[in-house]
Amino acid sequence: MGSDYSNLLSKYQYAELRIHHGSESAIRITNDEIKSSSGTFYGISARVLESNSWGFASSNNINCDVAVLLERATKLARLEKGNIKLKETKSEIKTIKNKTKETPIEEKLNSLLDAKKEISGKHVISTIISCSSFNLNKEFHNPTGSEIVQEQDYTYLSYTAITKSGELVQRGYENAASIKGFDKIDLYKIAKIADEKAERLLYAVAPPKGRFTVVLDPEMTGVFSHEALGHATEADSIIDRESILAGKLNKKIGNELVNIIDDPTAEDFGNYTYDDEGVKAEKTELVRNGILKGYLNSRETSERLNIMPNGHARADSFDAVPIVRMSNTYFMQGKASREDVFDIKHGIYLKGMKGGSVDIFSGGFMFKAEEAYEIKNGELGKLLRDVTLSGNILETLNHVELVGKDFDTSPGICGKFNQEAPVSDGGPHIRVSNMMVG
Repeated sequence: MGSDYSNLLSKYQYAELRIHHGSESAIRITNDEIKSSSGTFYGISARVLESNSWGFASSNNINCDVAVLLERATKLARLEKGNIKLKETKSEIKTIKNKTKETPIEEKLNSLLDAKKEISGKHVISTIISCSSFNLNKEFHNPTGSEIVQEQDYTYLSYTAITKSGELVQRGYENAASIKGFDKIDLYKIAKIADEKAERLLYAVAPPKGRFTVVLDPEMTGVFSHEALGHATEADSIIDRESILAGKLNKKIGNELVNIIDDPTAEDFGNYTYDDEGVKAEKTELVRNGILKGYLNSRETSERLNIMPNGHARADSFDAVPIVRMSNTYFMQGKASREDVFDIKHGIYLKGMKGGSVDIFSGGFMFKAEEAYEIKNGELGKLLRDVTLSGNILETLNHVELVGKDFDTSPGICGKFNQEAPVSDGGPHIRVSNMMVG
């Protein structure tokens, strides 16, 4: 069948087929209300480059006529002339098997309910548990003979505990993910962390306001690396001049302590071997010793920027076009001990991510920490709640004082252009001076 596809696709300036099939399940438990669903899926899409313009068509009909689908995409491409060109890449014939034994949905539900018993704080008024799983088989075909089959499992879950004392309501949230199967996640640990966080925050106080030296935990370090730096290195935003990092390749954007990479090959939630354009995924150095060293790109953006593709074109399903995306984005470890990082006369320690926003054009960002602590003379003091951290990407990268030698990662679902992608981010504890806290 693969050779038939190659012959069919070779009739076009460029064309590619992506075929997805597999199974999925979703569970949501809100207090005692349970909603669950499971099923299988199939879909095929054709993307055609004609008159240097893209046309795209998809179908979830398992008996879909591929030739008809390609012609539908071609008609859309011919509606206007474009200027799209693609970087040449070598053909690949690969099968990557990462599939694990699927856990029945009834077994997942029982396990989630058992772990829910860990959420037992005396002030808990509500609980929310969410779990989604995908067992995915992806095929990619293009005219040069590429036939890539990738099997992958994704499980993503979260526990939320909501507490109340008087008029004060707080939330404790914890998530986890796995590409090795549902049974690899410690559900009891996740539930317990959410419960204890929600209870603890009831006794927190409002934060001081002003500029402080701050310590970011690995989750906050990772969030900053992903949201503030990672999105700004996506090549589509560079080409559109929407990123503060446009025109700064090989220029200094931070101090020598800053080293950030994006690595699809890491065994984390953003793992994959080939992207959705059939390009081998590569670990990409974004910042080395404060110097901007690379952008994340697709075949189209790499041609525009005259750099090599690095396998960062991803689509969230068969019926979506590949766009430039991150995978596993990490702020790399330094040499400082935890004691040295926290050796501050007066500062703020920020833990976990509760939300925020970034403007990659201006470089401005605002993040809200799940919880925070005062630091006095190197020791943790009062627990703080509703703490926000704001600043500018480039200023912050230049204000990094110390980088710890520890390291941890957190999974997430990244949204862009109404598409979602499994990702991870992480790093060590880092210390940053002159940050606005409120």
